[in-house]
Amino acid sequence: MNLLKASIIEMYTTNPSNVTQILHLTEELKVFPSILEVLPFDLSLDLASFAAQSGFQSAPWLKTKLQEEGNIDQCLEFLNKKMTLELTFEELPAENMPLRLSIDMVQVFLAVLSSSIHSPEKIEHLQVIQSQCKQAYPQLANREEKGMGESGISFKPEIENEANSYYEGIYSGTLSVNSMIQLLQKLHQSQDSHDQEVFACMIHNLFDEYLFFPKYPEKELSITSVLFGSLIQHRLVAYVPLGIALRCVLESLRNPPGSKMFNFGVQALQQFKGRLSEWTQYCTHILQIPDFVQAQPELASFIQNAMKQKMHPSDELISQQPIELDHTNTLSTNNNQENNIAIHPTFKSMNLPKFPTSEEEQIIYADPVDSIQAKILFIVNNVAHNNVETKVPDLQTLLKPAAYKWFSSYLVVSRVSLEINQQPLYLLVLDLLNSKLLVTHVLYETYCNIQILLNSEKTVSSSSERTLLKNLGSWLGRLTLGKNKPIKQSHISFKDLLLEGYDSNRLIVVIPFVCKILEQCSESKVFKPPNPWLMAILKLLVELYDSADLKLNLKFEIEVLCKGLSIELKDIKPTSILKNRRSQMDREARAAQTAHDPFATKSLSDSKLLGHADVAGASGNGGGTESSESLIANLAPFINFNPQISLYTTQPGIKRWVLQSFAESLSEIIGPVVERAVAIAVVSTRDLVTKDFITEADENRVRSSAQLMAQNLAASLATVTSREPLRMNIASKLRTLFMSHGLNENTAEQAVILTLADNLDIACAIIEKAAGEKATVEIDDAMTHAYTIRKKYREQRSNSPFIDMDAYPMMGYPKSLPPMLIPKPGGLQSAQLNIYKDFARIPRSMPGSGTPINSNRVNRGEGPVNYGYNNNSMNSPITKNVGFDGSSQMQQQMQQQQQQQQMSAHVILERFSQLMMELERQLNQTNVSHVNALPAQHDIRIIVRQIPMLAISSFDKTETARTFAQDVVQLLYKSEESLSIQVYVILLEHLCKVSPNVGTLVTSWLTHADDERKYNVPVTAALILAGLVNLPEMDQELAILIESGRVSAIEFTAQLIKACVYQKHPIAARQEFTASIEALMTLRGKVPESVLLLMDDMRNSSVSLAQGQLPIQGQAQDRFIDHAQYLFAEWVRLYQHAASTNQTLMSYVEGIYNQNLFKVNNGATLFYRVCIEASIEHALKFKSAYDPSSSRAAYQPIDAFSKLLVSLIQLPEITNQGQQIHHFAQALSAIVVCINQLHSTHGQHFDQRPFLRLFTSILSDLHASEQEIQPYYFQLLSTLSSVFLKLQPSEYPGFSFAWLQLISHRFFMPQLLLGDNLKGWDMFQKLFVSLLQFLVPYLHNAELWDTTRMLYRGTLRVLLVLLHDFPEFLCDYHMSFCDMIPSTCIQLRNLMLSAFPRNMRLPDPFTPNLKVDLLPGIDQPPRVLSDYTSILTQNQIKSEIDQLVDAPKNATTNLILQKFKLEQNDSDYNVPLVNSTVFYMGVSILAKGIPAHQGAPMEVYQRLLSELDSHGRYLFLSAIANQLRYPNNHTHYFSCVLLYLFSESKEEAIKEQITRVLLERLIVNRPHPWGLLITFIELIKNPSYSFWSHSFTRCAADIERLFESVSRSISQI
Repeated sequence: MNLLKASIIEMYTTNPSNVTQILHLTEELKVFPSILEVLPFDLSLDLASFAAQSGFQSAPWLKTKLQEEGNIDQCLEFLNKKMTLELTFEELPAENMPLRLSIDMVQVFLAVLSSSIHSPEKIEHLQVIQSQCKQAYPQLANREEKGMGESGISFKPEIENEANSYYEGIYSGTLSVNSMIQLLQKLHQSQDSHDQEVFACMIHNLFDEYLFFPKYPEKELSITSVLFGSLIQHRLVAYVPLGIALRCVLESLRNPPGSKMFNFGVQALQQFKGRLSEWTQYCTHILQIPDFVQAQPELASFIQNAMKQKMHPSDELISQQPIELDHTNTLSTNNNQENNIAIHPTFKSMNLPKFPTSEEEQIIYADPVDSIQAKILFIVNNVAHNNVETKVPDLQTLLKPAAYKWFSSYLVVSRVSLEINQQPLYLLVLDLLNSKLLVTHVLYETYCNIQILLNSEKTVSSSSERTLLKNLGSWLGRLTLGKNKPIKQSHISFKDLLLEGYDSNRLIVVIPFVCKILEQCSESKVFKPPNPWLMAILKLLVELYDSADLKLNLKFEIEVLCKGLSIELKDIKPTSILKNRRSQMDREARAAQTAHDPFATKSLSDSKLLGHADVAGASGNGGGTESSESLIANLAPFINFNPQISLYTTQPGIKRWVLQSFAESLSEIIGPVVERAVAIAVVSTRDLVTKDFITEADENRVRSSAQLMAQNLAASLATVTSREPLRMNIASKLRTLFMSHGLNENTAEQAVILTLADNLDIACAIIEKAAGEKATVEIDDAMTHAYTIRKKYREQRSNSPFIDMDAYPMMGYPKSLPPMLIPKPGGLQSAQLNIYKDFARIPRSMPGSGTPINSNRVNRGEGPVNYGYNNNSMNSPITKNVGFDGSSQMQQQMQQQQQQQQMSAHVILERFSQLMMELERQLNQTNVSHVNALPAQHDIRIIVRQIPMLAISSFDKTETARTFAQDVVQLLYKSEESLSIQVYVILLEHLCKVSPNVGTLVTSWLTHADDERKYNVPVTAALILAGLVNLPEMDQELAILIESGRVSAIEFTAQLIKACVYQKHPIAARQEFTASIEALMTLRGKVPESVLLLMDDMRNSSVSLAQGQLPIQGQAQDRFIDHAQYLFAEWVRLYQHAASTNQTLMSYVEGIYNQNLFKVNNGATLFYRVCIEASIEHALKFKSAYDPSSSRAAYQPIDAFSKLLVSLIQLPEITNQGQQIHHFAQALSAIVVCINQLHSTHGQHFDQRPFLRLFTSILSDLHASEQEIQPYYFQLLSTLSSVFLKLQPSEYPGFSFAWLQLISHRFFMPQLLLGDNLKGWDMFQKLFVSLLQFLVPYLHNAELWDTTRMLYRGTLRVLLVLLHDFPEFLCDYHMSFCDMIPSTCIQLRNLMLSAFPRNMRLPDPFTPNLKVDLLPGIDQPPRVLSDYTSILTQNQIKSEIDQLVDAPKNATTNLILQKFKLEQNDSDYNVPLVNSTVFYMGVSILAKGIPAHQGAPMEVYQRLLSELDSHGRYLFLSAIANQLRYPNNHTHYFSCVLLYLFSESKEEAIKEQITRVLLERLIVNRPHPWGLLITFIELIKNPSYSFWSHSFTRCAADIERLFESVSRSISQI
């Protein structure tokens, strides 16, 4: 029972909606009554309540517990919580939605509690809860609840009779509705208590009858509807009754069109439609009812027009009432934002079908009772492919036609739209139910929700909404096209839908939706290609693919569709629909962009913050101010969430935590800061005012001056002292918040900076305002005595001049004061008083806070807007500044500013178009080949300067520059002339300098856009020269395209490398195209001519460099070398000189560069070789290099060369990023040549120490200059990584120790692994694998040489650093490393496999009764970056394994056994192939969701285990054990596989070998992989495996003692 109790509590805590499963579980176990007594009381109440609603006999227990005195408080709290949830039900997440109480159950609670409570405090609490119940359930409002004792409302019999007589009159026809309304108005306005009671009784009875309206005859119901609506129209109900009345009408409108209650709602709505403009939110809820919009288009159009009217002040009435409006059970539960759909939808090509009706009988649709709903949902929750035939009959029995509308809505919204993988199952359920009417209902609900999502603005910006739409599209296709049923054009006209999406820039919504529908044509016999209807749509999609500038993901959707339909994209001839309208669409798009105002600000009058401020001001004496708590509490409307931070879009819930971070930081800082600032300001103000106003008799002048000065001093001091601590406090909280939500450190830091830049000023403004308010109160307290004596003086009406005698003795004025400063009778003169008045005119505009914070943009640099203090109001000294002002005058000013901004944006775009047309004309007329040949004042140069200035002059320079850059990029790729290309590239450079964001965006376009137009060698070369292309990333992308076999990419890459590297004036280094060159070298078959020519150039260059053949020959070469040696010797002396500064060094480096050394062909390479050889030779001469006193002198030339190299790449003359990398690569190539020469010459006597020092110095100098070289710092490290890969120990064994130290250097390894987007991981993985490859032959030996042992220890230390600091790296590449590690290195392998992500906390594997399958993350697949499929492809068994996963074949298994063995040695095995095969089969079966003990792979595993020899079996089991790592689904699966193989094996030898594989990994020193521990513990502790009964556990005394020791260790734990 305790175990069951704990499980139930855990289920309930995880998700309160699990009460359904808990009830069925306890009922099946026959423990329901007894379990109620042992569960926590709130859980028992919830369970018993739901049981009573579902028909179980739990009501007596419930009533007994409610009446017990000790349970009353808990019952009240339970009911209060339920009602609170009921009132906010729509805001809760669907997945954790608690169960709702039925109205009958609420009545039971209220009745029993009312009769059991006698304490006045508890009675008052119960009354509050009763009020909440009436708000949540309108039919409870203002009526006498039967069976609830004295808690209901009752009227005198004579009052009841009189009220009923009036209703009899209206229904009999003797009293008209108008007469009834007049009568009610008279009663309502009467002062007589009798009339008031009659009025209340009539309203109460009308609401009380709402529950029985469906039973009314049509005539009486029509009269009632008119009366009901008239009550609202004539304002006879307000506040809570008004909310109840409006909700009743809304609920009625949600009934099917044509039903009684729907007609009631329409007629009632007609009566008060004149007031709808007061409640825009209520109108939105009405328009979200698809049936109403379809059935009443005129009334719906009227409501939309009402929404457009200006909101009246009375709108606050409805917003403040407790009206809780339920949403329809459609997809609007995911889209319940205001104005989510428009009555005039964006897509007119999508129309709803008619509401389904039955021809045989009139069906009155209604939701099933709660008990039936629970049973239906239980069946749906538990249905699966293997039990669908047994579950559907039960469902068919419960599901009546009246519930079809409810069930179809539930199925579409809660199941189909969220569970795309289960759609075939739900379709099978519908087929087995065999109800055409139900299918029609489901189809109707699908269309309704598709229409909502298509027309929702949120769908454009939210990927989750688009996913829902795609899922519904797939479902619609399955219901129709997949079953050979057409989608009528009257419902969806696909071509029109695509064109409307194109026109409205909503293709991101439409294309995936259409593609998902059409994908189901592959299952159809009628609608698959070459069906004309389908091909017409595909042709339009292909034209969009070619001509609409689609994003890559949209193109991918079309490509996937064509692949699914088994048709090639290139074989589809596109339509020409878009060609004739392209220019028109461009103009419309630009006009729309101009019309859209990105600078619109929020109407401050709607702000809740201002609403509170106004109320506070009105309630004070003469207009008070808000407290700091009120300002902080109402901060939300003013926090700006920058759209550049993707986290705000992908995880909207984080906005609440950001707001909380600001509020917490303000609360922590505002108190002490304001206290200190006010104390200083008050003391200073008191002393100064007392001195200056010593002869002033008017206390009002003293008060106003003191307040102004104190406010300004306090506010200014608070702002200055709080800004930095507040920034640091908020930054710390935000940084933690962002990183906990998945951002890496760099991205989180950028998000923190943006968020602070947008919102820090408003936070400081709150502190400033709070300080000013507090200073007003404090200075008045401090000056109270001064005010009092002046007031007394004025009341005495004395004729003598006033002098503050209390202050005069303390002043001690010196007689030497100038006349202007000596106090004079009569007080301060006007010139002197202006000093204090000027405090009110001091502008204190903060950067970025000139205008109200807006949720759409960040306002910067648009002129200083003063926000300080008002000199007209003495009692309200803090001005309602721009950030907090809600006045209509300020709104008008902002609206005028918006119009000016719109006009300015339009003018700027027009001006840009004119300038670009003029620029094109000038380029066509100019016969110059290079831009440098243009005169300084040429029109082209002038235009290129004007366009960036035009962007800077706009209100949003970033967005404007981005728009300009898009047009320039399009023109650039259309250009063929050299001059045009150069000019457009220069223009792009200037636009990128307007804003860093524009530069980042343009670089991303040019680098990552997958567009054939990019394959323009002259344009790309010009962009590389200008630094507008991220060459390393472009290199990686080109390599991927080459590997995919794209011919155009292969040709382009070969030509680009030739143009950039092997021309007379190279603009990039060969190392920058490493990935592309490697990909080109792997090409097989017919290789393009351009690639062959490139290979020839590369071979010629490599041979020349390796042989030292340089174009400088003979005496010229000797002179060059002498000059280079001289320059380097001078540089070393300058570097060693103590007085040398960085500026001196840079000047010398600049002088070297400006000589002809680097301008001669390959002169840089020769110069670097001369310097390196001189440095190495100098170091080798010092035999005592290990002596600390001489090592510095030995290595000074090396350190000097490192400094020279790093300084060269920082020169301003080398402005191109490619040139900087090129220079660096040339120097590294020279180092490699020197190492190669010395290593070959000296052999085992090769001294690696000088080169170690050289590379170490380069890393240190690069790190010291990281800030200056930040844009290309990572690329320099990448170049170093490529060089280290060439110098790997397998190629240069004499450099092994230095090499290991270099790749693990603190300025190399961490920097490489901390790069953005894991860019450096692959590079370091290759380095580490090359280290393991070198060690493997030595590790196979039982005894290691001293040198090998030392290298192995160094490897272990590096591995420990990775395990501690970068465990994710080891996790992701564990397959690659395990392939390399020999079977003898058990601890090394354990280190690799013990890694787990840093954000994971490993469960204790020794926890008793550990439920592994319930652990967090155990069902999640780990990330694996190792390439484990290529080896399968190379051995030609991948396709066979794929087939084997579905059905085992003996022939395929025999083939795998053959491939496992190496060709050159039949007795040995291909270990990487064994590992990859085992892992790939496991991953494949996991993807299919088949348990470990089932499926074809398990049969294959068993056969392999039985047919392999002992060594092969050991390798096979080791491959399985390699996957026993941290908690994930791979670990869980392979653990189950290993245990199953042990359990099912008939051979004792196999079980012994499984035990050996596990045990040998556990008896070594820690760490041990977590998965290994839990597998072995399960094996020896689970009696089902009978581990201790096997003979191998007792085959020898030592073995027996070993097992006993392990058993004792685990038992003790």
